[in-house]
Amino acid sequence: MAFSSKHLNTVIILIACVIVVAVVILRPAGETAAAVAPAEEETRYSVRSIPAPRETLTSYIQSSGEVEATRSIDVYPDMGGKLVRTNITLGSWVRRGDVIAEVDPSTPGVPYEISPVIAPLSGAVTSQPLQPGTTVSTGTAVAVIGSIDDLQITVHIPERYAALLQTGMQAEVTLDAYPGVIFPATVVRVSPVVDSVSRTKELQLTLNEKDSRVNAGMFAKVRLYTIRKENVVVVPETSILVAMGQEHVFVVSGDGRTAVQRGVTTGMRVDGMVEITAGLEEGEKVIIDGMHLLFDGSPIRDISSSVSGGNAV
Repeated sequence: MAFSSKHLNTVIILIACVIVVAVVILRPAGETAAAVAPAEEETRYSVRSIPAPRETLTSYIQSSGEVEATRSIDVYPDMGGKLVRTNITLGSWVRRGDVIAEVDPSTPGVPYEISPVIAPLSGAVTSQPLQPGTTVSTGTAVAVIGSIDDLQITVHIPERYAALLQTGMQAEVTLDAYPGVIFPATVVRVSPVVDSVSRTKELQLTLNEKDSRVNAGMFAKVRLYTIRKENVVVVPETSILVAMGQEHVFVVSGDGRTAVQRGVTTGMRVDGMVEITAGLEEGEKVIIDGMHLLFDGSPIRDISSSVSGGNAV
């Protein structure tokens, strides 16, 4: 049976369509994807880093206390009776032998001469607990007189720091009356016992230089320096992460394109900075921002010198 020219053309077209479909189906998948769309750009995480510096770290104990006279004496009357007069006020200066108060020891029907209360030393009145009209005994302190030429600061330090405490330690004292002014001081006495109630040890400090601005009775804040380490590698505490009990940081690779996870051993921590005793060298770029989404080998973009920041892009 003979085919017409029209039928022959139809067959040729069908064969051509079959060939085209076969070529598309048999072409490798990767080659097809490449032809359809360009390869996606690799995702990189924006981070910021700093070179790990060497610094001096000094740990300290923060406490508070009171400025006191180094030498003070409670003044008692020689006889009991009614306190009829006081010749002093808080802070007033007295000399040894001055009459600071008077006591009337008289009882109903038995009059006595007024008994004077004598200052046993020269100094300032640092406490005056009683007012005229109060009944006193020979065991009742009428006043406290202190020699304000020499002052001390008394503080109480928690028992857990006992092993660090010793005479000669340096400290900085600040007073509410003089904000921002630091008064250097030295520990001159450490109590040999721990208070069984407060679980603290008492320390006395004296100012390295006398200063008329410091007065007995003032409230003092004390920063007591304990351990000093010089020339140690440090990083911000916030840059240290913990995974499965191991501390680590992320550092920028040599080509600046990859985050490298680095296990570290830490030491002293002071005011947000941490000593690194192993695992990191001075000058290595430690990632300090954007590290929480990273893993070892993460592609990164270090924008430390850029104004803007961000997370994954």
